[in-house]
Amino acid sequence: MNNLAEKTIEKNKYPNREQALKIWEAGIIYRLSRPYGFTFENEYRFHTMGVASAAEKIARHVPNMDPEKAFVLGLLHDYGKRINERIEGRFHGREGYEQMLKQGYPDVAKVCLTHTFSEKNFSDEDYSYPQEWKDWARGMLQNIEYDDYDYLISLCDKFFEGLSIVSISNRIEGIVKRYKLGEKQKESLLKRSMKLKKYFDEKTGSDIYEILGIKD
Repeated sequence: MNNLAEKTIEKNKYPNREQALKIWEAGIIYRLSRPYGFTFENEYRFHTMGVASAAEKIARHVPNMDPEKAFVLGLLHDYGKRINERIEGRFHGREGYEQMLKQGYPDVAKVCLTHTFSEKNFSDEDYSYPQEWKDWARGMLQNIEYDDYDYLISLCDKFFEGLSIVSISNRIEGIVKRYKLGEKQKESLLKRSMKLKKYFDEKTGSDIYEILGIKD
């Protein structure tokens, strides 16, 4: 197989930027069509576009990473929020994973799941999701091989809170309040997130906060 054919097959695992933006908008339109609406549409747009832009910026500083792929995966990592997981009783990671597989984009499907679980052998106590959701995620993750894109999107997910780009500690404070997490859950989330930051600090040879213009 020649290099061009290999590159084409690789790109088919995720949409290009133009296609991704159309999929992103379609997910938002779907959510707006649901009986419960989309009360945090502006925050969703800011968050997902922010994760995409941050991932693209960081990827430019990491050898052998594709900035466009990073952007696309960041933009669609929360595609599963086209539904309200609490109202519909369905994990948004599963919704995104299965919908992206249906559309033929396994790389996007993967990050819809891994951005929430930065480690496949996670502890149940670290998450407030229903046990059924955690059991499903654990089973799926055992067959998934993480790569730097999974880690990068999981990290960038921790930089946006409301309509602001913030430090990891500030983002986690927001998550703790929103989901009513306990102190141990907070400490575990902070530890995992700072581990990812250190990983990409080393990969880029810079402080990620400086690349993104974040003040701790």
